[in-house]
Amino acid sequence: MYRLVYVSTAVDNLGDEDIENILNVSQSNNDERYITGFLAHNGKSFMQALEGERQEVHEIYDRIAKDDRHFGVTQIIGEPVEHRAFPEWSMNYHRVDGHEGSSTMVIRNDDSIDALLNPDMPRDLLYLFSKFIRMR
Repeated sequence: MYRLVYVSTAVDNLGDEDIENILNVSQSNNDERYITGFLAHNGKSFMQALEGERQEVHEIYDRIAKDDRHFGVTQIIGEPVEHRAFPEWSMNYHRVDGHEGSSTMVIRNDDSIDALLNPDMPRDLLYLFSKFIRMR
């Protein structure tokens, strides 16, 4: 089992339809490969965790890095792990804004971000995503 986390910057004209497309394709591809993960968008940047077999995670990351809907793709974590931090999520998504979508979990300013993340995930990962989501 392997976990990779990266950050990137969204292009200026990225819309809700683009993100919906990203999520639909990601969920479908990840289900087929038993890849789990989490995508957070704080309005400007993305942070994503991918978990699964090392080779498959790297193949997906290489494809993601070439996507022109974002730039500055930088891996910040790449490590073997014993357990998944997101075992139930083929690709869950948090968007920091006031919009609601049928396939998204939306964080509103008055929500507890930490309560929406898996409390059993490794503390360093929980801290990393909590801080990222709060950035504006």
